[in-house]
Amino acid sequence: MLHVGSAAVPVRVRPLGRDTARLRLARPVPLRVGDRAVLRDPGRRLVAGGVTVLDVAPPPLARRGAAAARARVLAGLDGRADAVGEVRRRGLVRASDLARMGVPSAVAPVVGDWLVDPERWAGWGARLVAEVSRYAGEHPLEPGVPVEVLRQRLGLPDRSLVEALVRAPLRVHGGRVGVGPVSGLPEPVVRAVDRLRGELRSRPFRAPEADRLAALGLGPREVGAAVRAGVLLRLAGNVVLLPGAVEEAVRVLAGYRSRSRSVRPGRRWTRPVGWRCRCWSCWTVGV
Repeated sequence: MLHVGSAAVPVRVRPLGRDTARLRLARPVPLRVGDRAVLRDPGRRLVAGGVTVLDVAPPPLARRGAAAARARVLAGLDGRADAVGEVRRRGLVRASDLARMGVPSAVAPVVGDWLVDPERWAGWGARLVAEVSRYAGEHPLEPGVPVEVLRQRLGLPDRSLVEALVRAPLRVHGGRVGVGPVSGLPEPVVRAVDRLRGELRSRPFRAPEADRLAALGLGPREVGAAVRAGVLLRLAGNVVLLPGAVEEAVRVLAGYRSRSRSVRPGRRWTRPVGWRCRCWSCWTVGV
C-alpha cells in the first residue's frame, strides 16, 4: 500500500536499482515531483520505507536493458523540480504537462507550448532536410513532401513542430515542405509548362487537347504534378487552364449579361463573335 496524504492506494513494486523502484498504482492519484509518501506491506504489517516521487510520467520499459538504463537515470535525480533537466531527459514535452507534474517551466517553447531539448531539435532539423531530399528522389513529380508524411517519419506528435523545423531554402507551401511551388518539378516538365502557359496567355479560352499536351511532354502524371504545384488548373475531365482563367471567363460573361438586361424587348439575340457556348444566357442582343 502506498500512503500519500490521506490516500491509501494498492501498488505493485518493480525494483530498478539499489534504492529506486517503479510503482504501478491501482488507481490514478494526483502526484507531483518531490511528493513524499510511505510504502507499507499490509500482509507482513511492515513499513517498507519512505518514498520520494522522482517521475510521475515515466517511459515504458519494453526492451531488454531498459530497466537498468532507467535506474541509472533515476540515480541522478533527487526529487527537486528541474525544468531544464526534465526537458533534456524527455526531449519533447508540453509546458502544461510539466506544470501538472509540479515542475515550473523555465524554458521558452519552440511553438505553442512545446518545450524541446536543443540537441534533439537540431537532430530533427537535420533529419527533416534528409527526408525532404529522399522524398524528392522517390517522387520527382511531387512539388514537396506533405507535412503529415514528415511528421510520421520524424516521429513527432504535432504537425506544428514540423512546420517550426523548416528553415530556408525550404518553406511550407500548400501543406507541403519544399523549396517552392514550382522548383519541385523536373526541368523538362517546367519547360513544357512554360510553353503551355505561353499558348494559354494568347488563347486563354481554348484549352489544349490531349494530343497537344502529349506533344508538349505533359502526360497525365506531369499535368497532375503541375496542378498540385499550382501552376495549372484542371477542370472536369482533362481541361487544363491557367489559374485565373475561370475568373476571367466569369468577368466576360458578366459583361455580356449586364448589356443584355439593358436592351429593350423585341431586339434580335445573337452570339458574340467566336463564342461557342450555346447557353441562351451567354448570348447578347444584336445591334
